[in-house]
Amino acid sequence: MKKIIMIAALGCVACGHETSVEQQDMLDQQAVEMVEQANNVSPPLEEVTPEPILYPDIERYDIYGASCAYAPGTSLGARVIARQADAFMKVDGEILRFAADPGARELPYGTRSLYNGREYSLRLEIAGGGDVSGEETVDYEGTISLRDRWDRVVYRGSGTAQCGV
Repeated sequence: MKKIIMIAALGCVACGHETSVEQQDMLDQQAVEMVEQANNVSPPLEEVTPEPILYPDIERYDIYGASCAYAPGTSLGARVIARQADAFMKVDGEILRFAADPGARELPYGTRSLYNGREYSLRLEIAGGGDVSGEETVDYEGTISLRDRWDRVVYRGSGTAQCGV
């Protein structure tokens, strides 16, 4: 309906008929509304499947030190390695780096509950007390949530979060 009114009004202008100030204001408002509607449409959701971060990745990107490594389900391959200042995830063969949000809740070993990257944000959760699994490691139940720039969840996984030095 709005398009018909706009086309009719534009047709009148093209025919040499002048529009009143009120008509022009209405046309301008309709044009603004159409642009706002077009800008508010999110693109289709693209789910992400993180890959295990392997030892060559850890060496190449110097991902050492106190951290928590999140592995979904019963997998032993970490999908996220979170440290005090940053976190890493591997997607489509590429290591993505996220910066820790200093205002986010602190988790074990100085890690944070929120990390931000260029395309995604990463939210980490740890449930309850952990179980000592080694001399310097503690295992927790953990959850990873990866969100796109429209704050939609594109990946969620739960499993072990192993924290240690």
